[in-house]
Amino acid sequence: MSLKSIWGRAGKALLVLMLGLAAGGLIALSPDIASPLVVLQLPGLLALILDRSPGYGMARAVLLFQAAACVRPVMDAWYHCSGVDGCMTYLAAWPSVARVWLAGAVAWILGQLLPLGLKVWDDYRLRDRRSVLTARRDVIVAEWGLDRHRLH
Repeated sequence: MSLKSIWGRAGKALLVLMLGLAAGGLIALSPDIASPLVVLQLPGLLALILDRSPGYGMARAVLLFQAAACVRPVMDAWYHCSGVDGCMTYLAAWPSVARVWLAGAVAWILGQLLPLGLKVWDDYRLRDRRSVLTARRDVIVAEWGLDRHRLH
């Protein structure tokens, strides 16, 4: 049994277990930061539950973008809040929530549009390369005096 097949079957359960352990550690260390952080990371957690792609690529992108956007608010809350009420008020304010949720939305949009954009760019690049090669071929046919219709 390969590691890939084990990860395929138990991967989601292991991921949920690791997230549960991380959440438990965060709650044990700082319960006043953990509750608002769940609110901030809610779209990423929902993406993790709903993502059916192998490797959870979209959910990982959303969580990564949201985690990066959470750094400043959580750091400010860590040093400036006193108690659960103060941290909830600071981290659950619309500017903090909107910034983090928009980061998740940007990750989702990039995940949807980037493959399409790369496909269009690749098609353009191949069409351009084909026109260059066709022009070279026409020059060689003209230089050698070959019958172009016989080459097809």
